[in-house]
Amino acid sequence: MPISPNFTAAQDVLYPNVVILADTSTGSDSSITSRRVYCRNSNGAYLVPAGTTTNYTIWDYPASTISLDILVVDTALSIRVDWVDDAGVAVETLTQQFCFSLFNKQFLYSLVESQGLTPNIVQDTTYFSNLAIMWSLTWGAINSVEINDDIAASQNCLNKATYMREKQSLFF
Repeated sequence: MPISPNFTAAQDVLYPNVVILADTSTGSDSSITSRRVYCRNSNGAYLVPAGTTTNYTIWDYPASTISLDILVVDTALSIRVDWVDDAGVAVETLTQQFCFSLFNKQFLYSLVESQGLTPNIVQDTTYFSNLAIMWSLTWGAINSVEINDDIAASQNCLNKATYMREKQSLFF
């Protein structure tokens, strides 16, 4: 059966800077010897691990997963995987959009967790409204990608939520 290319992507819960790709393709193609991973943000810049001199990362074909240390903040990415032959020619290509929002999700959880120590904080109008805004921005970013493959709108929401996280003393 010919290869039907597919992959998934997720952040590592312990290391949100790391994106883990898993090849979930079905079928096979004996001409494929490697994969190339292109991670492009909404500004068109390619993200690659430190020390990489190309705009892509090589993903060995026998390996079913690869971990890429490429994030410093929450980022919406268009990820393209090329399944290539010995000559480096793409035999198959698949591009998908992803929203990596774990930095802000973990911060949101820390706020919710803190409510256990200070239960009355939810009565503080500023705190609770800012929590709702940050939650809305984070889920707006996720929905922008999941519903409309829109990494620009997603990144816009992520940037605003990240600002709130980084300037938490102003909001929480």
